[in-house]
Amino acid sequence: MVIELDVKDILIRESQKCIRCGFCVYVCPSWNAHGKIEYYSPRARVTLIRSMFDEGVDLNDALDSLFTCNTCMRCLAECPTGINVADLIIYARHYALQQINKK
Repeated sequence: MVIELDVKDILIRESQKCIRCGFCVYVCPSWNAHGKIEYYSPRARVTLIRSMFDEGVDLNDALDSLFTCNTCMRCLAECPTGINVADLIIYARHYALQQINKK
């Protein structure tokens, strides 16, 4: 039996696992390269993914943060809840682009 999960459901479920501990932040090369601005941290990206489904969120703005992630997976090694941020980022990019193209 094959069970297909909706990308939106996956993004919501996985992003809700984040406890905002920040262990991922300090190992992120994107965060470091962007002047250690929280907006470019894995923690902020997961929060952004969680908020992508709220009304009024500008998905074009979200893509700016999502596409600065190089998906190196260093954050996964530090995450106590095991969130694969790189996969979440890839799914979120795809989802956001689909939604933008529907308009």
